[in-house]
This record gives sequence, structure tokens and C-alpha cells, in this order.
Amino acid sequence: MAIGGDSRHPRMRGDLKRVALWVVLGLLVVVLVAGGASYLWFRSQVGASNARVDPEILEALSEKPGTSLTTVPSTTSSTRPPGSTSSSLSTTTTAPETTTTEPPVEAPSGMNIVLLGADKRAPGSSEVTEGRSDVIILVHVDPEKNFLSMLSVPRDLRADVPGYGYHKINAAYAYGGGALVIRTIQSVLGVDLDHYVGVDLEAFKAITDKLGGVYIDVDRPYDDGKIEFDPGYQLLDGLHALRYVRTRHDSNIDFGRNERQQRYLAAVREQAMRWNLPLKLPGLIDTLFDYVDTDMSANEILKLAYWAVRLDGTRIKAGTITGATGDINGSFYILPTEEQLANAVIDFLSAPEDTGIVPPSVGGRPDPASVSSASLSGVTVDVLNSTGRVGEAALAAVWLKRQGATLGEIRDSKEKPITNATVTYPAGQAEAARRVAQALGISEVRQSEYAPRVTVTLGRTYAFPGRVLGGFSTSSFADSGAWRALATKVGFPVLAPTYVPPSCRYSFQRSYEITIGKNKTAPAYRVGYRYLSEDRYLGLSGTTWLDAPLASPGIEVEVGDLAFTVVGTAAETDRVWWVQDKTLYWVTNTLFHEFNREELLTIAISAVAVP
Repeated sequence: MAIGGDSRHPRMRGDLKRVALWVVLGLLVVVLVAGGASYLWFRSQVGASNARVDPEILEALSEKPGTSLTTVPSTTSSTRPPGSTSSSLSTTTTAPETTTTEPPVEAPSGMNIVLLGADKRAPGSSEVTEGRSDVIILVHVDPEKNFLSMLSVPRDLRADVPGYGYHKINAAYAYGGGALVIRTIQSVLGVDLDHYVGVDLEAFKAITDKLGGVYIDVDRPYDDGKIEFDPGYQLLDGLHALRYVRTRHDSNIDFGRNERQQRYLAAVREQAMRWNLPLKLPGLIDTLFDYVDTDMSANEILKLAYWAVRLDGTRIKAGTITGATGDINGSFYILPTEEQLANAVIDFLSAPEDTGIVPPSVGGRPDPASVSSASLSGVTVDVLNSTGRVGEAALAAVWLKRQGATLGEIRDSKEKPITNATVTYPAGQAEAARRVAQALGISEVRQSEYAPRVTVTLGRTYAFPGRVLGGFSTSSFADSGAWRALATKVGFPVLAPTYVPPSCRYSFQRSYEITIGKNKTAPAYRVGYRYLSEDRYLGLSGTTWLDAPLASPGIEVEVGDLAFTVVGTAAETDRVWWVQDKTLYWVTNTLFHEFNREELLTIAISAVAVP
């Protein structure tokens, strides 16, 4: 997530390098499957990359961290004597047939990796120019708990660089290369690092172009004098993708850039296994290892690749060290407290709390006959999901909206799941609460001094009965004339939401074509809603391209005959997509994930066809 700071000082481009990490993993799975000679060839490529690693880096990795924070031991059991290389490193191009012609299939060991984006080496050259590191990302691999976590270390973080005193942490690279960066991280954060990966920024453009581009869901129009993008789902080459993720000429400044980089990262991971990689593999591997140095062996990389690219999206975490910002002697710094540093490390090493995978209702659904229509005009209702199942609040909210209620908060409850559904209300709203309870078939209604308004809390034994789609008048659309104009431009049904969060207002619409192959396109539309007065936009889109990569796996919520798929974690939901009438539709969250999954589901479920 973005952190506060002076807009005059650019933030780190950390998430950009995460793209390279996921491209690496996606490519290596193909090698894993290919086996045989391909594995031998890949092993030789890794060996050349190993040979470029400074022995001082290997020595730094062998040292244990010393810090005032709680030391976090490595989860690996291997050790290396200072100054030596790992016994698994190799620069040979061949090996005995019985030991190297088959790639490993077991899970990787637990490990902590430092991903350092600092090298400025020209392809094919072993020379590296000195400078400050652009990016420092820590990667925690935990096969036992089945999750992967990434922690971006801001380059402006004020740190005690061993032997040099307090500086920006990226200055460690200029003073002592990757080895000093590793020692500084281990000293400041107490994280025991096992492996090193150095990535050049040029890898981003080169590999993206080798792959033929990446599809990105551009949230709004961009025009800052250097780039110009229309909103919508589109294929970007390396140069345009780099420009898209790096632009910061809006009110979001560097914070928006970080969020776009994260969105690009997610797109790369979703699409990695869809590309025709076997035909592109030789050129991709050659290009990749022109820009990557690592001490990891071929076997270690392949184990990690095979495991990581099959992780469910809810088992992958990404965070950033945050803190106050300020100038010291004319230099801009990020200044987290020790507590903030410790919390960042704890979160980095902790498994995701919410997988989004939940059991069926334990108590059955209420009798459909108990759910009835009720006039809720003038009643504002909060709907909280405490069932442990995704989507229940959205279903109830759409039904209440259909009865005339005004929707307040729609979200997961912050408390642990409860057993029975309740309706609570403040003094003076007993009758409104009774009608809401009648509309949802809830029997427990009580006054509460803590309820700001009528509040529905759905418990484990509650699951909304029946179908809630439809029943809305198109006259409820904002700018209904604009919607009808859009419907005449595309050759498929246009859906419009009958519920939009009150913090958003209609902003733009666009009909366009998505390039899906050589001389082949698919019609599409995008409608944007602006969040408050910020440069942040909620989107509703549709296309006839049913196999678009955005239709990726997630948590499925069935509503009548439709299945809505929620993509992303509970904390940061990216989108909700579904197929209806041979058309793919999706609701996209803002760059900063202002809306939770229940709100996005409410928007999606409320959408109806424009006549």
C-alpha cells in the first residue's frame, strides 16, 4: 500500500521488479515440464548466472543477522562457510545422465530471498556500473504453510549502514555492493537471508516484448505529455507497459505508480501460463539470464518455480515498510519506528489469515417463505457478513436495495463469525429494524447503543434464500441516456449497475476493440466511476472474449444460475467477473482497493441489461 510523503521525492519502483520475478517463475515451470536436454541446457544457463555473483555476497548470506529487533532465523537448514559458494552451484554444461536429465519435482525448502534491482550491466557483459539500488524486495517462501510473501524495502528508508552510519538504505549498494545491502537488511530487520537474485530493470521491457506483451486493465484515461492511454482492457508491449506503470503526473503521484506496478505484476502472473512458451523458451531464457544474477542452483529455482506458480492467489502476500516521512539535512527519508519495522517483518513472515475458502452453511438456509417484500424507503442499512462465507452480505444488500433501502456499509464483520443473524438498531428506529428483519427472514432484533443505524449482521446459520437478480427499473441508472447510447455501439448486451457506492459518481464510458490475436479483435466497453474527487476509478466492463486472461481463478459465489468469481485477497480484492449470455463482465476495484469484496459483489449482482 502507498505511504505518505512529499510528492517531490519519487518512491521506489519495487513492484516493477516483482514482475521479473514472476516471469522467471513462469518460464521455469515450462523447463520443469520439458525435462531432459532442456533441463541440462537450463542448468548451464543458471551456472553462468551463478558465476557472476560476487563471492562477498555469498559470505554476507552466510552471516547471521544482529539487530535490536527480534531475530528471525532462516527456515533452511543448509549452511555455507564464509567466502565459499554453495555446493549446488555449477558452471558446467553437462552432467551424469542419471542425476541431471530430470528436474526436481519436490517442494522447495523454506527460504528468504533478497531481490535486488541495481545492476546496470549491458547484456552479455560482466561489468556492472556502481550506483544506488533502485529496488530491494524480500521474498519469504513457506511451503509448510503454503504461502509466499514479498516485502518491499523503500529505497528512502533511513538505516544504519554497517561501517558508514545513517543513510538511505539504497546507498549501501554504492558503498559496498549487494553484500553490504544484505548486511544492512539483516542488521536493520533481523531477517536471515538465504539467497540473492539481482535483476536489471531492462529485463522488464525485454522479457515483456519477448512474450508478445501483457494485457492490462487500464482504469482511466492517461495523458501526461509523455504517455496517452484510453481506459479499458488492452495489450501493452514492453515500452508502453513501462510507461504506464511509471507515470506519476496525477494526484496519486508516486503512490499510484506503485499500485499500477502491483496490478501489472498480477497480470503477468495470471497470463504466464497462457503464453505459447515452449516455442519462445530458448530466446526467453537467453534474454532472462542476460539480466539476472543469482546464487540459487538450477534445482532450487525449478523447485521454487513449480511450487510458486501453482499457489492460489489468496496465498500470496505483498507489503511495504511504511512510516513517517521527513527531511534530514536536506535529504528526504522514510522514518518508521522500531515497532513499525517489527510489525512489517512479523506480517511478512506470517501466513495470510483469510484464505476465502469457507464451508457451507452449518445451520441451513432460512425458510424462503420467511423472506418477504417490505417497504424500506427511507431506511439506511449497514450489512455485515459474519458467516465466514464470501458473498452473503452482497446478496442481502441487493435484496434490501430492491425493497427501497439505502445501503450504508457493506463489508465483512471485523469480529469472528457468529452463529445467528441479528438486526440491531439505535433508539427510535425499532419499526425500521423490524421491517428490515422481515425482509431478510431474521428473527433476532434488538436495540443497541453501539449501532449507528439499522445494522444487519449475518451469522453462520444464515444464507440468503432464493434468487435476487433483476427487479430493478432502468430509470434508476445514473445518466441512463448515456448507457443506452453505449448499448447501441456494441453488439452484445450492456449491463449497468443499479447499486454504486455513494462515494462514486459516473465519469466516462468507452466502446472499443480488444486485440486478441493477429488481425483478430473482440468488442468491449468500459464505464468508469470516479471515487470522491480523487484520480481513482471503479470500473464496469464487458466483452465477448470469454477466454480473456482476467477471467482468472478465485472464490466462486453462486447466485441463481450465475457464478461470480472474486479475484484477490480479502484485504485487497482486485475484481469480480462472471459470464452471462455468452459475454464476460467484470467489476474492477480502484487502484488503491477502496472497496471490499462484498461491495464489489453487490455492484456485480445488481447489474442488469440496458434495454
